[in-house]
Amino acid sequence: MSSLSYAQKQVDLKKFRAFIFDLDGCIYVGKRVIPGAREVIERLKQLDKKILFATNNATKTPEEFASKLRSFGIRASSNDVFTSATATAMYLLKEFGRCKIYPVGGKGLTNELRKQGHRVVSLGNVDQADSVVVCLDLQFSYKKLLAASNVIRAGGRFIATNVDPVVPVENGFMPGAGSIVSALITATNREPYVVGKPSDSMFDMAFRRLGVPSSETVIVGDRLDTDIKGGNEAGAFTILVLSGATTTETLEGTSDLGLIPCLTVPDIGHMLSLLA
Repeated sequence: MSSLSYAQKQVDLKKFRAFIFDLDGCIYVGKRVIPGAREVIERLKQLDKKILFATNNATKTPEEFASKLRSFGIRASSNDVFTSATATAMYLLKEFGRCKIYPVGGKGLTNELRKQGHRVVSLGNVDQADSVVVCLDLQFSYKKLLAASNVIRAGGRFIATNVDPVVPVENGFMPGAGSIVSALITATNREPYVVGKPSDSMFDMAFRRLGVPSSETVIVGDRLDTDIKGGNEAGAFTILVLSGATTTETLEGTSDLGLIPCLTVPDIGHMLSLLA
């Protein structure tokens, strides 16, 4: 079935109470906003729908993501943004209490860990860490790989905010957190616990933040293996946008029913007619 035939389905999106949007590849690609994104979000606000921007990207703080959205004319505050770093910090606190964490990542990760009361361990004191948390790290190095692998091999927890292989940017794709996680898997022969999408951990926290059950929520994203898979498993209504990581050819070649979205549109702007 072609993406066009999916897009032609007339679905009344107004019946849903909440909408969860991915960011990279869905709302924007790099520094370029997706046409119609502002209008769709504004229309949902007019309809008094609850909105959450949930991203696996942990390189920025919620406020930095909200500031980027506002630069595109999209009304958003830090409370409207839920990152995999936030989800990871909350998960660790709930399951293990306050942890001593060696982070492979930048301030988008460390700020969220500290907010939840975790101690962030520096490279020089890495022997004090009981956990390693990994996200996309634009300053990743062999020293960080060595330090993190030593903590994990010594029995430390191995947590990944996400394992997205790539991140959409204006001129194509850049390696994602999954590339770094794979290096650590190879170095330690250990598999991480993944908190971000498609994990039910992050989606459950998102539904609780919205105060709306999954059955009354729409999840919009550009990846079959994160947004769509996790949304389908949670029982939400899933919309795939073809403006990011997933192509029409990839979608049409997918046989796993768990990865098939409820609706496919070329980009978020095409949702506007379904909210009229």
